[in-house]
Formats: sequence, structure tokens, C-alpha cells
Amino acid sequence: MATESTATPRSLSDYVSLQTLGQYGPILGLVGLYLFFALNTANFMTYANQVNLLRQVSIIGILAIGSTFVILAAEIDLSIAEMMEFTGLLIASLATGGLLSSAVPIPLAILAGLAAAVVLGGISGYVTSRFGVPSFMTTLAMLFLADGFGQIVSSNRPIIGLPDALLWLGSGSTFGFPNIVITFLVLLAVSQIILSYTRFGLYLYAVGGDADAAELMGINVKFLRMGVLVLSAVFTVIAGIVMMGRIGSATPNMGSNLLLPPIAAVILGGTDLFGGKGNMIGTLIGVLILGSLSNGLNLMGVDPAGQLVAQGVVLMIAVLANVAGDR
Repeated sequence: MATESTATPRSLSDYVSLQTLGQYGPILGLVGLYLFFALNTANFMTYANQVNLLRQVSIIGILAIGSTFVILAAEIDLSIAEMMEFTGLLIASLATGGLLSSAVPIPLAILAGLAAAVVLGGISGYVTSRFGVPSFMTTLAMLFLADGFGQIVSSNRPIIGLPDALLWLGSGSTFGFPNIVITFLVLLAVSQIILSYTRFGLYLYAVGGDADAAELMGINVKFLRMGVLVLSAVFTVIAGIVMMGRIGSATPNMGSNLLLPPIAAVILGGTDLFGGKGNMIGTLIGVLILGSLSNGLNLMGVDPAGQLVAQGVVLMIAVLANVAGDR
């Protein structure tokens, strides 16, 4: 006679864990958005619209790459938008002769912008790593400093008449493809290689996962924490140059509304809020989620207020999945 099975029926949660949802949720969310907008709009999936979508998100994406390094180390950088604004204004002012008696060659102007970013990012990183001040506070202070410096170098006025060579990266194209998108994707690929195949990337995951254990292993935790904030500042310079090409000038408010979207994209892509887990592919997915949501809703005729509500809901779900997945 057959014996009756006493095994307890398995529930869906036995097969789909929160960790699994946290791992595959971003890509499933992106696929879901693409399917939804493909079925409800006529132009969303066209080549022209997809190139336009990538162009729209490239500046956010460049800033998000820098933020990914920072968040992987369990830090945060709130100064990225104002740093982008200040370094862009500094480069533009030097290149047009607005700051000095004569125009500075573009390579030197860009080097000056990079130097300023490294110094300011280094200050934030040093105070954070040396004195234990949370990066939230040091970069918040740097936000105000960079904003003030930007107004000083530009006299709080737009800078126009930029050299064509300075606009090329943000407005030109190569083989018919926008340089702004190429720049973003190249930076993304190089950054993923750094995370995957260099000692810096290995140390970054170790520090973000457990800083105390990393220090016992001989990793210079203080230097790495300072390094990621400097690296984030360098990415703001690139974003500033690209932004000037996109809008054709340098303005004291060109960083407006660019603080939170890059950080949101990193979280949407599955990078751990508390450090130690994530990658650039996830950041790309997060950037595309934000871009496709805005682009698709715009094609559907949803007003900006509705788009903000939708973005807020999606981000809330992503944060909940991020934290719940860890637990």
C-alpha cells in the first residue's frame, strides 16, 4: 500500500527569495517598462527615440558612475551637481577669457577644472577618512562651497560663446552616433573593468562590505574612502564638459535637479545602500529605468507632476527591495 506523503507543500517564497528579487528585480523592472511603453505608445521602440533616450540620460549616467564608486564604499556624495556646475563654469570662464585677461587654451582650462575637482573632492575625502565625519555632512558642506565658487568664477552670469572644441563632446557625433552617448558608454565600460579586474575594485568591495575586516587585511581604508570621493569629483568634470556641449553654454544653474537622479539610478540598479554590492551594469539598468520611465510617460502625454509621482513610487519600491533583500 502506498504511503501518504508527509512533505509540506512549498510556497512561492521557497523558490523566490527577497535576495533573488533584489538581484533580478532591476532587469525585470526595465524589461517590464519597455514592454509596457512598447504596447502603449507608437514611437517608444523606434531607433530615433532610443538614441534620444540615451542622449537624455547620459549626463545623469556619467554622474551615476562616479556615485557608484562612492556608494560601493558605503559613502555618499551630495556635492556632485554643484561640483559639475562649478568645474564647468571654471573651464568655460578660462576658455573664453572671462576669468583672466586672455583666453586659456582648452586643454589647460580642462586641467584646471580637473585640478579644482581633485582638490575639493580631496578635502571632502580627507575630512571624512581622517576625522570620521560622515561623508553625508562633508559633501553637503562641499555642495555649498562649490555653488559659491561657481557664482564667483562666472560672476553669476551665463557664459556664452564657448569654443567649438569645448562643445564637441556634448553636441557632436561620430559615425552618426552622439558623442555624449559614446562618452557615457565608454566610461561605463572602463569603470566596470576597474571594478572587476583591478586591485582597487577588489579593495572597494572589501571596504564596503566590512571596513574593519578590510583594515585587518592590510587595506588602507582611509585612503580608499578619500579616493572614491576624489574619483567622483573627476566624473563631475566630465559631466560638466558634456553638459556645456549639450546646452551650448555654461550657466550657474546647469546643475539644477541633477543631485538626486544619479544617486537614484545607482539604487535602482541594485547597488547596496550600505556598500559592498553592486556593479556598473546595474547602474546602467538604473539609468535606463529612469530614462525610459520619463521618456515613455512623456510620449503618453503624462504631465511632469505625474512623472515625478511615478519616479517616486518606482524608487520607493527599489529602496524597499534593496534593504529587504539584505535582511
